Amino acid sequence: MHKIRLSGLKPFSYLGFRMLLGRPTAAREKGAHSARHGVFLGAILGIGISIVPLYIVIFVSNGMIKGITDRYLETKTGHIQMSIPLDLSEENRVQRIETIEALPRVVSASYEIDGLGLAASTKCSTSAQIRGLDESITSDRGYREYIEIDAGDLFPQKENEVVLGRYLAKTLGVEIGETVSLMTLRETEGEEILPKLSIFRVAGIVSSGYRELDANWFIIHSRVARRILSSDMAYSYIGIKTKDPYGPDLDDIMNNVKKLYPEALVRPWRDIEQSLFKSFSSTRSMLVFIMAIAGIVAAVNLSSVLTTFVMEHRKEIAVLRSFGVSRKQTMLIFLLGGTVTGIIGCISGSAVGVAISLCINHLLSAIQTLIDFFTKLFSPSSQAITLLNPDYYLERIPISMNLRYIVFILCSGILVSMIVSLIPAFRSSSIAPAELIRHD
Repeated sequence: MHKIRLSGLKPFSYLGFRMLLGRPTAAREKGAHSARHGVFLGAILGIGISIVPLYIVIFVSNGMIKGITDRYLETKTGHIQMSIPLDLSEENRVQRIETIEALPRVVSASYEIDGLGLAASTKCSTSAQIRGLDESITSDRGYREYIEIDAGDLFPQKENEVVLGRYLAKTLGVEIGETVSLMTLRETEGEEILPKLSIFRVAGIVSSGYRELDANWFIIHSRVARRILSSDMAYSYIGIKTKDPYGPDLDDIMNNVKKLYPEALVRPWRDIEQSLFKSFSSTRSMLVFIMAIAGIVAAVNLSSVLTTFVMEHRKEIAVLRSFGVSRKQTMLIFLLGGTVTGIIGCISGSAVGVAISLCINHLLSAIQTLIDFFTKLFSPSSQAITLLNPDYYLERIPISMNLRYIVFILCSGILVSMIVSLIPAFRSSSIAPAELIRHD
């Protein structure tokens, strides 16, 4: 008997696909052929389905985290904060702002005083986060981009006016033109801490689109905040905006500010809201880990499929071995089959995952419409069901698409498929031509 010499990739590709997915040669084998196709299609489907939620979790969570982070940076925290004394003269403060704005890659700098107080209306009282701002904030493009005006003005025009956060206004039950009281603590000349009561007229109601950020905003003019807040009860700083808060230049700008004012505390946004952003990142990492486990389980299922195929087709493999196919070539056939199955599953799952991620807002809107329809149809008196309550989530999910993630997931999925295919490939190589005798 002459042995068949096989070399190159084409014979392996032909033999692999012929054995794994080829057409049956007899009518009685058609049932087995359909089952064979179903097994491998199931493996492809399993890999694809396991990858879809991985893309959704990564892109949606990245978009949500970036969307929330951008709102913090542009409407509240700033990119860099430089603390200054509350009693610093206005002339000195203005001079510092102008000096900082002249630095390279600095877009703007603004003054702010933060403190706590008790806001009260005729209906109720609640804690308030006092923000004393300058009028320059109204010309800040980042601030205006993320602030939505529900009613009235963006900034109080008079010293007896206040702009409230949306949910603080709801809690107090006030609207434009109504009055609210603010109680603060202020240290007197005799070093006694006494309460101070101030009355304001509501001039505006605003929202950043994220409740956890603006739920207690009580925005007044910085001149008023300096009068009603004590240095022990308030934090005064200059908020600095840069061209790219995520870029490498942020540290250089911070160092330049420190050189100008070495006595001041200068902090980047990463340190100011460190616990919040760590919480976001840890939650995302946990979700990605769970989805990755699902993908590994699907890949292990591929290994099980190939192993079962090897055990059920020992005779066919023995025939190949008897015609001169070496152990190494047999192993490569099954390794190729498992890898191709993984490639198809990864590509199809990636395509579906990316498509769903891009259309997630439209899909959620359609699902919400169906939920509202059936809720009104079968239970009109029941409370409405909301998929993403805007009180606790962003009103619209921003999607952060990154090509590097797509390439990484594809390569990782294919690599895992190749690795799990090694076990059945080794098993197939251990089948000898003598198996024909045992089967006969």
